[in-house]
Amino acid sequence: MSALTFDTLQFVQRLKKAGMQSNEAEAIAEVIAEAVRGGQTNADIATKRDIAILETRIAETKAELIKWGVSVGVLQTALIGALLLRLIPG
Repeated sequence: MSALTFDTLQFVQRLKKAGMQSNEAEAIAEVIAEAVRGGQTNADIATKRDIAILETRIAETKAELIKWGVSVGVLQTALIGALLLRLIPG
């Protein structure tokens, strides 16, 4: 499936050149752009992009927490081992 592009600025400029009011031309251009995008508004697209960014950040945070947890576990093990070695006589 190939992507269909729609230049809203050029479309609005052509409508205005033909005598249409700016606000009317912009409204028509947005409706056509939504149709080209399969009914998704600019807000829908931004929301999906924001969700994707948040999902990526959550995954990165989880990875950092796991690294931190492993580091703390290794440090705890080393400290307990050192204390046991000091407590064991001999």
